[in-house]
Amino acid sequence: MKKYFSLFIMTMIAVAQVKAYTNKVLNADSSANGQVIEKTTIDKGINPKFKKYKLAAHRGGVCEDLFEEYDPRGIKAAIDSGYWMLEIDVRATKDSVLVVNHYDELKITYGLDKNISSMTLAEFKKIKAVKGGYNPLTFEEVLQMMKKKDVKIMVDLKLETTPWYNKKINDMLKKYDMLKDAVFLRNDVIDLYDAGKFGFRMSEMEKIKQMVKDGKDVANRYYLFDNGNKINADAARWCQKNNILVCPSVNFGHYTLEDPTKGAKRDIEYLTQCGVTMFQIDSDFDAFFH
Repeated sequence: MKKYFSLFIMTMIAVAQVKAYTNKVLNADSSANGQVIEKTTIDKGINPKFKKYKLAAHRGGVCEDLFEEYDPRGIKAAIDSGYWMLEIDVRATKDSVLVVNHYDELKITYGLDKNISSMTLAEFKKIKAVKGGYNPLTFEEVLQMMKKKDVKIMVDLKLETTPWYNKKINDMLKKYDMLKDAVFLRNDVIDLYDAGKFGFRMSEMEKIKQMVKDGKDVANRYYLFDNGNKINADAARWCQKNNILVCPSVNFGHYTLEDPTKGAKRDIEYLTQCGVTMFQIDSDFDAFFH
């Protein structure tokens, strides 16, 4: 019995140490002389400075322990914090109105056993989030928030290649003059849009290299987008040589087999040393760019 109790105590101490390390990494940094400098944070109302980096907030803003995804307060927090871009998941209601949410299912955020695709806009706007009590947002409402501060958009197309859906997004982005600077996570819809850049993965590098050899206008229409733990120095430098944007994605879901904080810190340090200046991140990791 004493043996099991001792193991339990040791486990709890280890967990506490991991949490303490994570908090230290996320909230502190070292200056040139080795002193620890406290990080600026959202809840202190101080705007972090991301130096020369352009950060895109995953799932629409500041999430994790502070806000649920697409909470208007989380979107505002990301904008006020200096994020250059927001990644927005675009879905559509039963009556074909564009709305934002990562999942079609509403159980996680709104506690309902319903799907967005089965609801009209009027029904969708009446529901409230379990945490925060906010009503869900339309795509246009989010664009209006972003446009006020000239924040760029990264679009995750949840209905994929559906023609009418993509046309609506194209037209809505043009309405707010946000299409030219928009980036999309996939490239099989490139012919459905009048402008913007479209992501290709590491697995498509050879195809992209051939396109460059063939004289295609790759730099103005494509960019490298993949997990931060998949993009290597050779790929990053080849893209840079050919004026192709590189944007690694550094999210908690990419580090299921290791400590996410350590993995994210390692990949960010490695890729910044390769000259990468744009990242899509979960907001917990923005401390590494202060």
